[in-house]
Amino acid sequence: MKPNYLILSLKSFRIFKRCGENQITTFYPIVLKIVSKQKIITGSSMVFIISFWLLFFINSAFSQTDLKNWNSIQLDLSLSKKTSLRLSHLRGYNITNNYDNEFNQTSARIDYDVTKQFSLAAGVTINGSLLSDEGASRIMARTTYKFPVADYLSWSNSLQGEVHSSKETRYRYRMIYITRLGTKNRFKFLRLSPSVSYWLFYNIGGDKIQYFDKSGDPIAFETPDGFHRGRLFVNLNSKINKYLSVSLYYMMQREFNLFSSEFHKINIINPNDELIIRPFNDYNVLGTTVSIDFDLYKKKKKKPKKESKNRDN
Repeated sequence: MKPNYLILSLKSFRIFKRCGENQITTFYPIVLKIVSKQKIITGSSMVFIISFWLLFFINSAFSQTDLKNWNSIQLDLSLSKKTSLRLSHLRGYNITNNYDNEFNQTSARIDYDVTKQFSLAAGVTINGSLLSDEGASRIMARTTYKFPVADYLSWSNSLQGEVHSSKETRYRYRMIYITRLGTKNRFKFLRLSPSVSYWLFYNIGGDKIQYFDKSGDPIAFETPDGFHRGRLFVNLNSKINKYLSVSLYYMMQREFNLFSSEFHKINIINPNDELIIRPFNDYNVLGTTVSIDFDLYKKKKKKPKKESKNRDN
């Protein structure tokens, strides 16, 4: 990390402490003023600063929702110039609830680069879980288009479709929009690469929900289709060597009723007993991912043929 990044972070941290969390709207312009004064407005520095401050903005959320820990290891295999295979295993724990193991997840995914900007992916995920609503398996397909922003950033947008097994009762299908902004090149310090991404989920199907009028009489029995989940990721990846990289990330999940009609909402209160039907599932995650990369595809270079030497008998 360059010294000016550290100076900026320390100055900004002191200002954050003086302003306090309740005055965070007045704090952000001060940060921008510091950035301008330091004259380090580049794509790489902006992603670093945004990632750094997102952690402070969402700090207050920890006291209100469960804090979880996800740890995973993945093996990335390059099968050809355009095709790669990823095998991964993830274990999820609930730190708030005595570090209980909530689920174990094994996945396989194959990626194909159609062009430098456009790629396709398909895979399967098998879950083993102590919780019934986290034990569903699924298959997925994804399309991704990425392009450079200026000379410093890389922006990608993906659309992912999923089909879930019958064990998943909250939905049967999901459509996910994924947008990611990261640095084009790594920092020299620890070969770091920060990124920020957001996932927006659209649920389809699943078990139906009973909806009531204000007097408590049932009026509709429908599946809660719609935009009901968002996930914000702040990720920091370090390339240890040619074969090994490590990611540390923070994920914030929030559920909601975005553009949902009256009979397609979740977190519904039953007027008869005041119990919540399909409550919002909000939590925060601190996660680590260890990646092992192997290039099984080696470009064969044609070696020049050696001229045979004629020997006199």
